Amino acid sequence: MSNKSNQTKGFRCKQFFVAHDLCAMKVSTDSLILGSVVATANAGTVLDVGTGSGILALMMAQKSAPDTAITAIDIEPGAIAQATHNAVNSPWPEKIRVVQSPLQAMDRQQRYDLIVSNPPYFADAVSPTRAYATMADSRGQARTEQTLSIDDFFAQTAVLSHLGSRLYCMYPIAREAVVFNCALQSGWHLKQSLSVRHNARSAPYLGVYCFVRVPASLAAETLTIRTGENQYTPEYKQLCADFYLNF
Repeated sequence: MSNKSNQTKGFRCKQFFVAHDLCAMKVSTDSLILGSVVATANAGTVLDVGTGSGILALMMAQKSAPDTAITAIDIEPGAIAQATHNAVNSPWPEKIRVVQSPLQAMDRQQRYDLIVSNPPYFADAVSPTRAYATMADSRGQARTEQTLSIDDFFAQTAVLSHLGSRLYCMYPIAREAVVFNCALQSGWHLKQSLSVRHNARSAPYLGVYCFVRVPASLAAETLTIRTGENQYTPEYKQLCADFYLNF
């Protein structure tokens, strides 16, 4: 990724800057893809689960109506400090509320029109690679299911939704069957699936999904990030054009 700023460790988008020197997870291509895919129409209330640097909350603030209320939650103190700083220094400080809370402790009376999340990817610190076994505890919490399993993620977001809610999230393609099964068990139905691959010769590595509370017809697509010449593809540029400085 480019667009890195020298003023502090972070990433500059067209309308905002995301510092990420204090939080475990940095701004990534995957997060930009997820945030670009999300449709914010008719979303008066938004919940960002595991906000990290706040990148998804900021993208939702840019894309949504002026009166949209966005709640960004995380359990890691560094992430809370980082997301708060980024929200306060963004063009939309009044739209974003950063809360230190696990998903399981959120007010069960609240219902969100839109839920977005880059959730923990891996079942444990040795799956699929032992590299995570030696990571810092905060990064381990962000990348592995130490505090939020896949089935708990879908079950808890279902409690905070209504029949018209939409849930956008992403998981490794290798976990797709587990993801779909857990979602369905909690009453989430797959509406949109985007399989992401690095180039035309590589297999998809990431799935970006939109789930809804009532059965819907499925729209499945594939996104290729780079061409054979290692340049960004036209479809990737078009998807991220509202955020990526160079597009």
